[in-house]
Amino acid sequence: MKMRTSDTEHPTELTAKERETLRRALELGYFDDPRAASLVDVADDLDQPTVDVSRTIRKGIRAALLGTDVLAAPPATIMTDGSETPRHLDRMFDVLGHPYRRRILLLVSEHNPRDEDEFSVDELATEDDDLEMLTDELYRIHLPKLADAGYIEWNEDTETIRRGPNFEDIAPLLRLMHDHRDELPSGWP
Repeated sequence: MKMRTSDTEHPTELTAKERETLRRALELGYFDDPRAASLVDVADDLDQPTVDVSRTIRKGIRAALLGTDVLAAPPATIMTDGSETPRHLDRMFDVLGHPYRRRILLLVSEHNPRDEDEFSVDELATEDDDLEMLTDELYRIHLPKLADAGYIEWNEDTETIRRGPNFEDIAPLLRLMHDHRDELPSGWP
């Protein structure tokens, strides 16, 4: 089972049982307002004890919430010059908030297009990092987050990373970080 966090007691990927239970509960109307099916109805449909279905639904919802950014606050909109053009500064800082994502963006800014195999996980890792965990995080968290923000285009099949359609939005911050890297706190590229 894939884990989004290192805490093995709190998986963030749905199990097959959780997925099926949530799907049936949704289909039966358990999540409707007003509710079209009770917990007992869902349990009867699945031919399982009510307490087990209740536990599975709670665990499944928890995993689904932890495994997505659905609870993340939307980025604050900063208006410039009194115009109606929003800038998503919070999103940029969120993306830059992790050293691996900063390093990926700096590497992409230096070389475009960039084959993922060209920069090794070693280039992103510090001496304290577990390379296996870093590789896992790279594929599950960091590359998807950068792609979702539009800062990179990531093709999983060809393992290619290119500058994304929003790359130029973050490029000035990357240049600033690069130009002042000696003045930044440790841990930053």
